[in-house]
Amino acid sequence: MSTNTYDIVVVGGGSNSLTTAAYLAKAGKNVLVLEKNDTCGGGVVSMSPAPGFICDPHAAAMGTCLPNPAIANDELGLLGKFGLEFTHPEANFATMFDDGTGMLTYPDLDKSCETIAFFSERDAENYRHFVRDCQQILPLLLMGYYAPPLPFGDFINLLDQSPQGQRLVGAMLDSAYDFLNSMFESPELKMHILKWVGEMMVNPEAKGTGIVPFMLMGMMHKSRMGIVVGGSQNMTKALIRCFESHGGTVRTNAEVVKINMSGGKTTGVTLKDGEVITARDAVVGCIHPWDLGDMIEGIDLGVAQRARNVLLSDYGAINQQYALTEAPVWKAGPQYKGCIMNECIKRDMTSMRRGFDHYRYGEMPLKHLSPLISIQSDFDPSRAPAGKSTMYLYHFAPLQLAKGGLEGWDGIKDEVADAVFDEFCSYTTNMDKSKVIARHVETPLDHHRHSRSMKNGDIFGCGSFTSQFMGRRPTPELAQFRVPGIDSFYLVGPFMHPGGTVTLGGRATAMKMMMDWDMDLSQAFTAF
Repeated sequence: MSTNTYDIVVVGGGSNSLTTAAYLAKAGKNVLVLEKNDTCGGGVVSMSPAPGFICDPHAAAMGTCLPNPAIANDELGLLGKFGLEFTHPEANFATMFDDGTGMLTYPDLDKSCETIAFFSERDAENYRHFVRDCQQILPLLLMGYYAPPLPFGDFINLLDQSPQGQRLVGAMLDSAYDFLNSMFESPELKMHILKWVGEMMVNPEAKGTGIVPFMLMGMMHKSRMGIVVGGSQNMTKALIRCFESHGGTVRTNAEVVKINMSGGKTTGVTLKDGEVITARDAVVGCIHPWDLGDMIEGIDLGVAQRARNVLLSDYGAINQQYALTEAPVWKAGPQYKGCIMNECIKRDMTSMRRGFDHYRYGEMPLKHLSPLISIQSDFDPSRAPAGKSTMYLYHFAPLQLAKGGLEGWDGIKDEVADAVFDEFCSYTTNMDKSKVIARHVETPLDHHRHSRSMKNGDIFGCGSFTSQFMGRRPTPELAQFRVPGIDSFYLVGPFMHPGGTVTLGGRATAMKMMMDWDMDLSQAFTAF
């Protein structure tokens, strides 16, 4: 058994953990990252379904990380020094209906309104006003999004001081479905936005989701979403190059089984093989709230129980990665080829709503399918051999099946994957199984096996409900990245603020640590 000593030990090598590690190393700390898998990245990874094809099984498109100063200000040099490169398709997301009609959201508001006017000129004009409101409100929402969050009560008080903020407070108490019903008349526009709201992995009819359209449409008309050139794994590689350039060390195949304590203070970690590693200053753990009680000796039982009661998302996903002989040709028209994410939905609001209801009961709604597709090789030719195509085919899925629970996914994996693929084909003029070179399928059970952060296949870490939002994520007492009663231990991960999608949210954990240590924030950050 060997002993090694570092200033900081980071448990987990996902994008959030690596972001924290990179900032701390930049600030002069000697940092070690330990990753249990043979590859770092968590959900920011790539794979090859066939030789010459590069697919992203999770993070297929980047949106919420782009306003983060880590990217927007290139604080870590990921873009300028360490090889991270994005390509930005013309449209951010689209809805194609089964009758060949559809709707696209471009950063350009006028172009977006043109597609809405096909269904309702009144809604096009109302949408224009709504987006302008969103753009005025967006700074309020983004304030603190990439930094330690305000306590929830303080955040509400801040919002309540202006008419715009008061409107947001009302939206936080409402559902996206009810909010959009009050604003628009065309079912098509409502479905277009609601399906994208559902990408937060929460039923858009749930109370509290009314705030999501404000952030979503504000961001979608601010900039183009991005695809990482060469695969999302290249974002992870850029983070590692940055980290290592500042003296950091990464170890893979290094599973941490225990956070070591002495007198209420974290002293280091123990690996599965018995190796003990000492941390002089702190341990940072990408440890799911459900696991805190098992990983940390001496944690307050009430804190551990409240963490164990954190709610997961309303559903997960079944993801498929394809190598195709050619790119899909959309029935809805060639303009959809320029969109990064295409939602395929029956032009029937009731069908879409029933799909979400099925997840609640542990059922896969094969009669109400609405797949999401990204053809990344259309925008990044390095992803596929000349003339061929990659495809990211994604669909919501219950975490726990009514028949068989989480483990039941192995029994129906291929059946569900085939049904989703067949539904996708019906929106094209050229796709069928003969165009498939190879595919790779991952269910909620596979996601659960891949990462401890994806409990029961929850790819968002935990539910993005208002009760688990900002200064309440994952619980009010853990929201500042600390565990009460435990010194020198910090939390990071998708289940922490800001949560969910690829945000590089570990920036906030690093900032909190440096604030606690009275360090000069300008050593690592340009905006704080």
